[in-house]
Amino acid sequence: MACDAPHDVVVVGAGLSGLYATRELRKHFTDVLLVEASAHVGGRIQQVDGLMPWPVELGPEFIHGAKSSLKSLLDEVGCQLRELEWPDHWYFGAERRLVGPGAQDAELERLHALFAGVGAEPYPDPDVSVADWLRVRGASLRMLAIADACYANDFGCSLDQLGLREVITENRRWDSGETYLLLDRSLRHIVEHLARGLDHRLRLNWPVRRIEHGAGGALLHGRAGQQLRCRAAVVTVPLAQLQAGTIAFAPALPAAKAGALARLNMSNAVKVVLVFSRAFWPADFFDVVCTDSFIPEFWTTTYPSAPHRSEPAASDPAPVWHPSQPEHACRAAESSRRQGESSGEPRVAACLVGFAAGRRAEAMSGMSESSIVLRALDQLDSIFGTAQARRPATAAFLRAHLADWSRVPHIGGAYSYPSLHARVGDREALAAPVGGALFFAGEATHAAVNPCLQAALETGARAAAQVAAALQRTLSSL
Repeated sequence: MACDAPHDVVVVGAGLSGLYATRELRKHFTDVLLVEASAHVGGRIQQVDGLMPWPVELGPEFIHGAKSSLKSLLDEVGCQLRELEWPDHWYFGAERRLVGPGAQDAELERLHALFAGVGAEPYPDPDVSVADWLRVRGASLRMLAIADACYANDFGCSLDQLGLREVITENRRWDSGETYLLLDRSLRHIVEHLARGLDHRLRLNWPVRRIEHGAGGALLHGRAGQQLRCRAAVVTVPLAQLQAGTIAFAPALPAAKAGALARLNMSNAVKVVLVFSRAFWPADFFDVVCTDSFIPEFWTTTYPSAPHRSEPAASDPAPVWHPSQPEHACRAAESSRRQGESSGEPRVAACLVGFAAGRRAEAMSGMSESSIVLRALDQLDSIFGTAQARRPATAAFLRAHLADWSRVPHIGGAYSYPSLHARVGDREALAAPVGGALFFAGEATHAAVNPCLQAALETGARAAAQVAAALQRTLSSL
């Protein structure tokens, strides 16, 4: 069996948390190794090239909160941010009504007030879903539909999956601010910045199958007899991978950590990227939350600053539907696109991204890509259609790309969410070190139930500090 000389620390998983933990650990130790199961760094920060003249984000896209701890890292890279109102439009599907900024809606305002004040609620025992809590508070069916499309979908689940206990914790401990911020470039630049200089200290295509841990350090087993020995290991893999048992631990994880793993959840999410020959939505449009609809949210991505365009569009990206299908609106749109190209007209002008999580995303996983695209276009036609142009989305459609996070190897879902029946303290239990050689990071381990980019960063920094303190204590005792 091949085994390196012992390392100081091995970090498992090269997502944002693992990259940042590695960076912090290298301030204290000379021999820090980062291993990643896939062929690339970045974890859930991934893009698709060739749809637009810039990389379109398939994973996280926005910075949640102007006070985010991510801000200092963004400043290092030289990123510029602009603030966006979220959402700035609402589409009430049952009413077939689009509402723009500034519109008054008593039920919407009451729902926002309930969520804003949820931190004052006592922890329920037993836990209840937010759907049941809202019903007890007298929420109408319309309010439940709004909560499902807006709050639950943003949390990464459906309303009946959203646990009140962890929503209370998230509300009490959220400290990043309420603004939505958009970067002037792809998050790829952040990943590249953190990975710069790792060189031989980064090993891709190195899935960890088993970790033996104890007082003498840790032994990591990979494929085909590969082994790595270290004084400490930091595990940053997604929650779904820990729950699936892709890494075996010997001895087994403590009961408190195993219990937290059983109670916490990571749902699926699907992004539907749609490219159009022209924008058919209002000039002031950024985002729309859609109740009683196939896809709960759409937003438009805009052209980033020219210096940060890193990839050209592909010469002829394939549509998502199969060529053997009968003639339908998608095929007609593709034919129109090719005619436009031959006449010298612009190939692309605008892009919308649809986002669905929870049970909607699970249902989408069982659908064909062409069915998803057609339903998305139908929904957009209903939202933005006029007497003069009843099917503007279908008419302008060029191509699409789907990202189903349940199908992404080594990840298996979107992000953790405030889970029904989770206990107070489960996040801390998931984060707790095991002995002096096994440490954990990643957004699911954030004590504030924060699944955002800053949670990955903060837990990576926390784990690095724990490792440094533990190994320093070991040296002091010698």
